[in-house]
Amino acid sequence: MLLNRYITTVFSPLFIRRFYKYFSRSLLAILMLLPLTTNATQVDTSSNSPITPQVRVGLHGMLLFGSEYGLFASHLPMFHTPHNAQVVLQLTFDDPQINTAVINGLTLSAASGYPIWTIVPQQFDLSMLSPDHPSHIEHLNVDIVKGHFERGGEIQWKNQGLTVNKIIIFNELDIQFEQQKTNNNTYLKVNNTPDDKVQFLVKRLTTRPDADHIVRLDNVGNSLPAEIVIPIDAARLFNDEAQLHAALPDTAPKNTTLSSASTKLKTTSPMTTVSRVYIELDELK
Repeated sequence: MLLNRYITTVFSPLFIRRFYKYFSRSLLAILMLLPLTTNATQVDTSSNSPITPQVRVGLHGMLLFGSEYGLFASHLPMFHTPHNAQVVLQLTFDDPQINTAVINGLTLSAASGYPIWTIVPQQFDLSMLSPDHPSHIEHLNVDIVKGHFERGGEIQWKNQGLTVNKIIIFNELDIQFEQQKTNNNTYLKVNNTPDDKVQFLVKRLTTRPDADHIVRLDNVGNSLPAEIVIPIDAARLFNDEAQLHAALPDTAPKNTTLSSASTKLKTTSPMTTVSRVYIELDELK
């Protein structure tokens, strides 16, 4: 009797309708939650994925240097991620007045013997400056600092846009210790055109430890070679300015003589000078 009553109740039309209603609501709730669960799993997986060596997201301060012939920046490198790349680029500030003011500031600082200026971009992936990067970037927003931005420098302008006109050097650095070093240093020429009267030499970084060394050449007369290779004393990591000056080819223009019927005028151009822009050893040990 009880069994018959139970079967009648369970399979009654009212019970079936209620069961179907609650089952449908439960199924719908489960289906709505599924996409959220899937997305949460994807985010967790992404956040836990190891960063590949090619990704260099960070605060990448750069040395700012140049003259009336052009502006350049050199990433301040280290032998650890995310700063393990030597990058030198040619740039133009988007605001022409800022561009002129920076050139004037660099000129005055070079004359005073304290030429250090730096720029501080917003955080970005340094690797994206490589011309080979599939998402190569050509624009940055930066703060412009007179002095070293981490060593007491003073911000002159904030959040200024700049255009990357050309990547001159993109040199990935091996972060391993005790790599064999060569017997020579290579200094690479940096300029806007071969006829610039002011040009620069940047030491190519190799293995740790090394020296980030940049010098300025004034009164350049003739074209310089693309690179200057200089033997190095094993006890030192860079060649000083006197050694670089001695290694330069004859860049001064030849003397010119103006003749007339009554007089001869002989003019001599100033000799090329070599001065230090920047040297860093401690950060590259």
